[in-house]
Amino acid sequence: MKLRTKTLLLISSLLVSLIAVLYGSLSTILLDSYAKLEEEHTRKNVKRVQKALKEEINQLNDVVKDLAGWNNAYDFVENRNQAFIEEETGNDTFRNQKINFFLVLNTEGKEVFVKGLDLETSKKLAIPESLQKKLDRESIIVEHTNSESEVQGILLLKENPLIIVSQPILNTARNRPIRGSMIWARYLNKKKIEELAKLTQLSSLMLYRLDIKESELSSNELKNIHSQLIQNVDNAQIITEPVDDDIIAGYSLLLDIYGEPALMLEIKIERDIYKQGQTSLFYLVISLFAVGVVFGFAIIVLLDIVILKRLTNLSKDVKNIGETKDLSMRVEVSGKDELSSLSSTINDMVGDLEKGAKKLAIEQEKAENLLLNILPQSIVDKLKQDQSAIAENFDEVTILFADIVGFTPLSARLEAIELVNWLNDIFSRFDHLAEKLRLEKIKTIGDAYMVAGGLPIPRKDHAEAIAEMALSMQEAVKHFRKERGEKLQIRIGINTGVVVAGVIGTKKFIYDLWGDAVNIASRMESSGEPGNIQVTESTYKLLKHKFNLKKRGKISVKGKGKMTTYWLLPGEVIEEEEEELIEKYCLDNGPRC
Repeated sequence: MKLRTKTLLLISSLLVSLIAVLYGSLSTILLDSYAKLEEEHTRKNVKRVQKALKEEINQLNDVVKDLAGWNNAYDFVENRNQAFIEEETGNDTFRNQKINFFLVLNTEGKEVFVKGLDLETSKKLAIPESLQKKLDRESIIVEHTNSESEVQGILLLKENPLIIVSQPILNTARNRPIRGSMIWARYLNKKKIEELAKLTQLSSLMLYRLDIKESELSSNELKNIHSQLIQNVDNAQIITEPVDDDIIAGYSLLLDIYGEPALMLEIKIERDIYKQGQTSLFYLVISLFAVGVVFGFAIIVLLDIVILKRLTNLSKDVKNIGETKDLSMRVEVSGKDELSSLSSTINDMVGDLEKGAKKLAIEQEKAENLLLNILPQSIVDKLKQDQSAIAENFDEVTILFADIVGFTPLSARLEAIELVNWLNDIFSRFDHLAEKLRLEKIKTIGDAYMVAGGLPIPRKDHAEAIAEMALSMQEAVKHFRKERGEKLQIRIGINTGVVVAGVIGTKKFIYDLWGDAVNIASRMESSGEPGNIQVTESTYKLLKHKFNLKKRGKISVKGKGKMTTYWLLPGEVIEEEEEELIEKYCLDNGPRC
């Protein structure tokens, strides 16, 4: 390939690499910012719905408070004045206030006046039995202890949720005893929800009931969101969740008049903000690419005029030496600039190559043997072809971390040579196990040992092999204790997940792993217990039918919050049903378990 072509490819590669790096960083920064903006926008829309519903309840409450705190209403409880019924409880009142039920109860909880109306058909509605059951004398809806007492909010009935308000009936001066309760209620039905969606300018608004066994939360996703909201019910949490590339949803809980979760609010809106971010990123990358092309073309023209022609001649001389393999030949030196200096340097280099060819061959053989001791064969083969950084993605790998408990006081007690021999003995046993089980030892750091299964050559039984390794390591430690007379224990943590594996740098090559799965495996070891093997739920799913595992429960893991973990134990498999029976027996029998 000609120098001009190489230069073009080099600049193109640099341009593509630069754009790739910029795209990666900008996409992370820009799209994350737009995603956060989108989430905040969704939360604001959820709050708008909450506010609209609250304002509607407050408006209804204000009307009832004015009517209930009026002499006519106060006297009506005693004299059943027909004029009050005609003036204040007509169908127009129901339509204007959009209510379905109007109730007046005395202080004993007995009905003074009751009326229900279907706003669509103008037909009378009977008071639902489910509502009547909630109107006993001791109900917070009926019993008002003082003139400032009031009830407003959501009430779940079997038929439909209700918006309900209740005010004490007082005289206008509000200085005489309470004579009862005035209650207004309207159904929070499909039509009302549509009105609320129209009011808040939302195309999709849903309310899911939370009071029945056959919950409306049919999908696992909705159930998971409900579970998260319930755990943070005191904080009035709002959760946002992208549904797909076009829609994002927002969720929150609506409490009833008793302060309990009654409904789960769901809104769905278009992902216009995030799409705008994607569009902005696209045009930004295109602009960068266009600028890079112009800049690259200018550099190529300049290099061709000033350097490439002379380099072409120099290249021909070097090529001739390479083709003839005659290291006694030299390139032509002309001029007194950097290129002439380069020609002289090349001649010196050819001379050095001639002298050191044999030595180089010997050193290459030594280097290859050394690489095979510290790197997998497949990685060594790749390094022979390309000495740049090597990285591979592995979708499912199981990682094991082991740590010697009490190593610090032991290192203070033993001599340095004795300590190194001590570590070499036990780690050599671990190395033998890794080789036997066809696992890849990654590294040792002090008294810590790291091994992985499923790389560099993927295998389906990586989790089982690591589990066997962990159990065998415990056995190896037992034998070591007997032989050495040391009170030695190890703590082991295992996790399964996605990793990136490879070799970086140009000196002191080391094959290493990166990724969240590696960090979690390390956390499993550090949060475990001496003499035990702690595994994550992802590993548990791969092992539960083949190994004896016991649920530890949820633990706090640094950087990850609460995680469910399990103990890997020796012995036969205990199925989940058997484990549940054992746990139940232990709970029932206490210390006898």
